[in-house]
Amino acid sequence: MEFKYCPLCATELITQALFGRERQRCPNCRWIHFRGPKVGAGTLVERNGKVVLVKRGVNPGKGLWCFPSGFMEIDEKPQAAAAREFKEETGLDIRITGLVDVFHYSADFKGPGIMVLYKGEITRGDPKAMDDVVEIAFFGPDELPEDEAIAFESNRLVLAQWKKGLSTKSSV
Repeated sequence: MEFKYCPLCATELITQALFGRERQRCPNCRWIHFRGPKVGAGTLVERNGKVVLVKRGVNPGKGLWCFPSGFMEIDEKPQAAAAREFKEETGLDIRITGLVDVFHYSADFKGPGIMVLYKGEITRGDPKAMDDVVEIAFFGPDELPEDEAIAFESNRLVLAQWKKGLSTKSSV
């Protein structure tokens, strides 16, 4: 996100080389705009040996499968965001049980970001496609969608590991 005016004093911003990058800076109050990535959180959940995936109803990745996930709110912890997003997209309550991995992504129209992927377990609820999801399904290792039908590179990598039975069990 670029600014035209300083959010502190309303002076028109200039662009200047600072700390090894071109950055916006206020010539009046000296405020510097440090651009940071969006942070998302998601969860890999298994039930009866099958992983939960959702089919996206919006871009990026509209019509493709992924782990239930979304962006964190400013006042949320990553684990809470992952559980909230899972509930919003699937109707299922979960408990976070571990960290799978942290990924950087750049192929999003909103810009680069960080995705924190957790492992979790269902505690209650009935699966129902909700929010920006058009379908929810449980896939066994030999039933997974083809790579071309998976929305994000990080999801393809984790699903390949999951299929091979590699452990993603670490404590939070």
